[in-house]
Amino acid sequence: MLKKSLVLLSVLCSSTVCSTVGFAGDAAVFDMGYELTAKSDYMDSGLTNSDHKPSVSLTLSPSYGIFYGTIYGANIDYGVPDPKLETKFAVGATPVFGPLAVDFNLARRIKFDDPTADRWLPYVTGTYTFNDNFNVSLGAGDYLYDDPSKVDYYEIYAGATVTLTQGATFVAEYYLEPDSDGANNSYQEFIGTVTVPFAEKFEASAKLGYEAYEDDISTPSYAWYELGAKYKFNDHVAVGVAYHGNNLSSTDCPSQAYTDCDSSVFATLTVKGNLSDIKK
Repeated sequence: MLKKSLVLLSVLCSSTVCSTVGFAGDAAVFDMGYELTAKSDYMDSGLTNSDHKPSVSLTLSPSYGIFYGTIYGANIDYGVPDPKLETKFAVGATPVFGPLAVDFNLARRIKFDDPTADRWLPYVTGTYTFNDNFNVSLGAGDYLYDDPSKVDYYEIYAGATVTLTQGATFVAEYYLEPDSDGANNSYQEFIGTVTVPFAEKFEASAKLGYEAYEDDISTPSYAWYELGAKYKFNDHVAVGVAYHGNNLSSTDCPSQAYTDCDSSVFATLTVKGNLSDIKK
């Protein structure tokens, strides 16, 4: 499966990405993005990934023309055999054809002390921009696990972004995994995000998600939500606070969480930028 996916990406590169590079008019410039985020709780999709303890993540994003990479790491605390660090490494390219941008990405995820979670993820996403206020995306990828006991599966993605003139945005996302458990049971995720800037340096946000499992008895479906506010000191430093929770009952919680399903109020501090900013 991995070999087939890599061959597919190579073919796509040969027919699109590489030809785009050959005809590029602008000289490629190397840059390195960075983002350091500290959280008092690492909450995601309604659940804690850090047992309600502080978590720090670092993302480095080298880029050269249409090519880019990702190096990510964050401390976690959940599960058996109790992994402590998750990492992701990725390479990709984003050629642009008029209003259509295509993202070819190959990612590698590793969770230390939990080798059953290690996997490859080749993904292709196309985004068509109709105007400054509206774009849509379609994508697909393969989850390919190292552990032969784990089931490989593919995913289909669709999304849309609406941007208002005042800067407010609405993002709708949909993920479908037709056979996520090897027993023909599908998994779907719906996410809606609203972001509203106000008073120059403030930003309010709201997220609502729904995790839908076809085998609802073995893995109960549930909704999750987040309300947050952020203050941006400048383009590089921001602080925020958010409330994150879900509607899982105490009976359904064990199917989704390694610790608990308690909601959380957590704070964030983000420092980000690019090496090119320092040179200015």
